[in-house]
Amino acid sequence: MLYEMRLNENLEEDVERPVEGFAHMSCCEEMELRPGGFAPWHWHEDVEFLWVMQGGVRLDTTSHSYMLHTGEGAFINSNMLHYKESLPGAPPIVLNQLFDVRMLSGGFKNVFEQKYITPVIECRELEALVFRPQVANQRQIIELFRHSYDAAEQREYGYEFTVRNDLSSIWCLLCKEAASVVQAKRAVSSQGEERIKKMMLHIRDHYGEKITLGQIAASANISERECLRCFQEMLNTTPFTYLMDYRVRRAASLLRQTDRTITDIAYACGFFGTSYFGKIFKKSMQCTPGQYRRVYRDEGI
Repeated sequence: MLYEMRLNENLEEDVERPVEGFAHMSCCEEMELRPGGFAPWHWHEDVEFLWVMQGGVRLDTTSHSYMLHTGEGAFINSNMLHYKESLPGAPPIVLNQLFDVRMLSGGFKNVFEQKYITPVIECRELEALVFRPQVANQRQIIELFRHSYDAAEQREYGYEFTVRNDLSSIWCLLCKEAASVVQAKRAVSSQGEERIKKMMLHIRDHYGEKITLGQIAASANISERECLRCFQEMLNTTPFTYLMDYRVRRAASLLRQTDRTITDIAYACGFFGTSYFGKIFKKSMQCTPGQYRRVYRDEGI
């Protein structure tokens, strides 16, 4: 199924809770159903665990790229910008669990929160961790993830206890893994994160207009050279490529959700010409705007 990601004006994901009072969400994500086969840059207060059931996925944070293949998993820390993209090969299927980590501590300032929760979620060096089944502790994390995911999906009586207990065991193993990894990780610049967020928000607010490199840089009060360096270091791309990707994603959304003409959508998304729009869209999505719209309507997606 296609998990419909909803982002607010600050690129924060609005995570839905299927069960009121239980701060947990699980979903099966078929990446090929996403426009372009990727989940855009976003963040959420919830921590996230994922496991690749089929295919391959590239997980990017602001300082690193991780290649995940079938049977491998990852942890994404609270409030960390990240991006997911399909790798060539079999269409990726990814199982996800997102939850408010206070569910494990009870939400009180007790030993669980102070000793195990806070040191992890407040560690800016710990953006993400990858789990490989060849490593014993990491294989145990993957097995516990699968068990808790299945319990959450089946929702038998008392499943909330099973999910919380499994996630608590995962968290304990995670703390041990994190201790050995954090020392080797390069510290993420909080200043760099603030700059890139400002520039991403500027693009979101003005993508339908002609945007220059100078305007993007000015939104974060930095030079054009620093802007280029910041995008490369934090997002592993250029400002222009990010802008084009964003415009294509917005155009794809309008093609799915509205009856506006392709020409109207092209100009609304900052493509000042339908032929140029068609060229850029096809390069990114492997189909023309018209073909894309027909596929989504024919399949009722």
